[in-house]
Formats: sequence, structure tokens, C-alpha cells
Amino acid sequence: MPVYRTQDLNTGVVQECHAQFARLPKHGKPSRKGNGQAEWTILAGIVMTTPTSTSKKHDDVQKSDRPSDGDTEDAADEEYWDVECISLATGSKCLPRGKQSQKGDLINDCHAEILARRGFNRWCLLEMQASVKDPNNAQSRFRYTGDSASGSKVTTPLFELLDPRTQFHLYVSQAPCGDATTASLALMQTEESKGAFLNGRQSRLDPGSDAKTQAIPSPLIPGKDAANTQDMGLAGSKRHRESTDHGDSILSKQPRIESAVDTRSPSQLDNVTDEHGCYRVLGFRRGRIDYDSVGVLRTKPGRVDSEPTMSMSCSDKIARWNVLGLSSALVAPFIAEPLYLTSVIAGDLFDAEALERALFQRIGGCHLTDQGTTADEKTKDDQRQLDHPHRMDVHKSNKVFDYSKDVVTARSEKEGITIPPVASPCSTSWIASEPSVTEVLINGCKAGASTKKQISAKARSRLCKISMFETSAALWKSIPATKPDLVERMIRSSSTVISEEAQSHPVVYKDWKRLSESYCRSRERLLSTSFRNWIKSDDSLEMFDIDGNSSLARPTGE
Repeated sequence: MPVYRTQDLNTGVVQECHAQFARLPKHGKPSRKGNGQAEWTILAGIVMTTPTSTSKKHDDVQKSDRPSDGDTEDAADEEYWDVECISLATGSKCLPRGKQSQKGDLINDCHAEILARRGFNRWCLLEMQASVKDPNNAQSRFRYTGDSASGSKVTTPLFELLDPRTQFHLYVSQAPCGDATTASLALMQTEESKGAFLNGRQSRLDPGSDAKTQAIPSPLIPGKDAANTQDMGLAGSKRHRESTDHGDSILSKQPRIESAVDTRSPSQLDNVTDEHGCYRVLGFRRGRIDYDSVGVLRTKPGRVDSEPTMSMSCSDKIARWNVLGLSSALVAPFIAEPLYLTSVIAGDLFDAEALERALFQRIGGCHLTDQGTTADEKTKDDQRQLDHPHRMDVHKSNKVFDYSKDVVTARSEKEGITIPPVASPCSTSWIASEPSVTEVLINGCKAGASTKKQISAKARSRLCKISMFETSAALWKSIPATKPDLVERMIRSSSTVISEEAQSHPVVYKDWKRLSESYCRSRERLLSTSFRNWIKSDDSLEMFDIDGNSSLARPTGE
């Protein structure tokens, strides 16, 4: 396994992602069309770093690409890290609302960062299962703790990292879409769109300067009624949907999601508080509308002429991970504490101020405590929630990704190709626990599969909802039979799961995601405070059982 010194760790994270991408098969990587048009993509990887013995031989240590600052420390005093890419993905596509599946067999969001995180959670589940089968395996990343209980009692958590000093890092070749890159992208658009951005910013700084300036709605405070848009998890405002700041702008012609948005600047919102201690309820924008509004929640950009997507931007999702954890609701029941990112390393469109604002500063005032409960009254389990949102480090990568939009564009221009490059229609996923498999995805399922008919088990991705459901359930079933009450006891640990009425019906995905009561509490607090304007998935998209049968409404009165 590659070893890096602490001072070279960030570079090492990037190098291992690029090296793993180079080892992937050609299929699924950006290519060139018959007319010469080139394709580009975004690369993201989650990398695990673990402190290792300082007795490593000098030749074992990987060399950094950056210029040396000189050997100011004795090698014996330096700290060394094993660096391993555990989940790698490419992609920039997302399914529109109308193409989402009620059977959990399609991946809605195939942006690289999101696929990398889904791959990370599958890696966690598989590594945990492996530690149950072979507790003495020196290569295990998790330790199974279930057998440490005495008698019939079972302790939780069931698993813990073998080395508590283990860190996880996210590398992405282009800074995440959404709030982290909104301003950067605005200044790269056509002169018309750029003008709309600059004029829009000026009109908000001086509301009297433009008669078309949008009226500022009242602030969004938890507890206020959400009008007419409860199914989308948004507060409604028809006035905003019908208004535009600049009728000439192509941005203003995008489909709009009906929502209430607060167009005041972040500094004006700093004193908006509620009973939960949150200083801000973040506003909402559709895609790239209103480039000059920073700090707000956004959906994925999408094309101007496309059907609106209901997926939130990568900036918003990473910010959410900084509260709930990189570990998902399917992993949370097995571990005591969420697994968080230590750092995010970004390449193109890097803006340290925008990244820090987008990923943690804009939600930094929300303590996520239960209403009416003081910190002194909290249990140890709840008290840990006061320490988050998690503060990660943000770093810039100077290493060029060969298939980035900028590199591909420059290459095409040098070759005299006048057709602008286009985003690759493919996404790819590679996971360290299944190193021989590289999935190539198009339209949310494996390349070559038709989405016009029912998706077969062979055609769906191992990262789609139902596949992850199966993997999580398989881990539950792998728990030793010497603890026959374990699964039942853990499932019943949440009062929201497996009610008396539901016991006669198959458990659906929505229920399975609620096995961790602490995770659910944190999620509900976040979505009722700072992220109140987050677009919540419709229940119909999660009411399927492990066999893929959709159950939109359970029978009652039985």
C-alpha cells in the first residue's frame, strides 16, 4: 500500500485517485465522437488514510509531485500514512423527476461525488461483513464487537474502525456544483448571462436601481405554514416562480420549482434565529437561477431545456454529510459515531472562501439540539450532536485531470476542432472491496440496459437503493446465530420501525433507513431548521421491499 509523509498527504490523496482511474478499463471513460467532438467528465474519490509505522524504509515512501521544501525534519521523527483509494467515481448526470423509479432500481444522482459516497457506504457494509466472517483477518478495516457481550445481552455498536485514527478524504477534480461554484461559473458564462449575474448582484445591493428587482419575501422560519408545496418539502411562493430579474437572460427561462426564497444577503440573514438556535434557514434556488445568491440551497443545474431535477446540489449534499456523516442511514445502525470527512480536496473552480461557506459555515450556527432541552440535560448520545456540523479542511489540488473540461477543451482547440466538448453520458464506479468490477452507468443503470422496461437485477447498479438495501440486510443476516434476538432487537430499537400494524407486511426501504434512531433525529432536526427548504424525496420512491415490490400504501385496520 502506498505510504506518504504527513506533509505530502493531500498530494497523495489526489495521486492515488488518479492512479486508480488510470487502472480502470477504457470502457466508460470519456471518448471522442465520430464528428471529432470530445467528451469530458468529473472524477471523485474517497480515500482512507491510516497512520503507519515510522520505521518504514525511505524507499517505501511515495514522492510528492510538489517541489521539495527541503528535509527539515529527521525521517525518524516524521509521521507516515497508508493511503488507499476505497471508492472512485466519475460522472455529471442526474435523472429528471419524471424518470425516477418507485422500485429503487435506478440511481437518481450520478454526479461523481455522490457515486463515490454511495460506493464508500457499500464498502463499509462489505468490510463489516468480512470482519464477521474472518475476525482475525489482518486486512480488516472494522472490528466486530458483537461477541464481546456476556450472556444473551448484545452490545452496540456492532462494529468499530480497527484503528480509531483512520481518516477519510474526498477528492474531486472540479469543486462541487451548487453554492461552492455558483459565482465561479457565473463569470465563465456568455456575456449575456454574465451581465445578468452582475446586474442581478447590483440590483440587490441597490433595490431602487432596477424596477424589475424581485420583491423580498418574509424570512423563512421553522413553524410557519408551508403553502401548497408540502409534497416537495418547500414553502411556496407563486410570486417568485413567475418573476424574473432580467427577462433577457437565458437563465431566467429555466423551469422553476415553486418555492419561497429569501433574497437577502447572508449578512442580512445572520440574525434570523429560531427556537432551535439556528441562525439561518437557507433559501432555495433552482439550478443556476440567481447566480448572485450565495449560501442558498440549490438543485442540480441541468440543461436549460431539460425537465427539472429534484436532486439537491453536491455542495448541499456534502454540507449535509458534515452533520449526518459520510456514513449513510444504512450504515448508521452498525456504528456508534458517524464517519466524517477530514478534508475535501478540489481541483478546477477552486474557491476556498466559497467552499468553506458552502460545506460548513452556512450551517455552522445550528446546534441541532431538541427543542426545549438544554445541553446539560442531554444524554451522551445526544450531546455529541452539539459538536457538529463537522469542520473539515479544504485544500486545492494543482494536479491536472486529463479528462477535465478545461483540459479537453484546450486539447480540442489545439487540434483545430471547433465543436465544443460535451459532458460524457457515462458515469463509472469502482470500489476497493470489489476491485475487479468497474460499473459503467447510463441513465441510472448499467450501460446497455433499457429503462423503457423493467430493470432486471443484472442491469441495475450495485449502488442503487434496492441493491444497497440487499447489502445492508445481508450484513444483518451475517451476524452470528448465537445471538438469535439481535436483528429483532436492533430493528425494534426505533419506535418508528416495525409497528404492530406493519409486522404483517414486508419491511420497506423507507423503514429500513430508519433503523438508527439517533441518525433519524439528527436528520429531522436538520431538515426542520437550516435545511428546511431541502427537497424531500416523495414517499412513493422509497416504499419498495427487498424484492422490489412497491407498496405505496399499507392496508390499515387489519
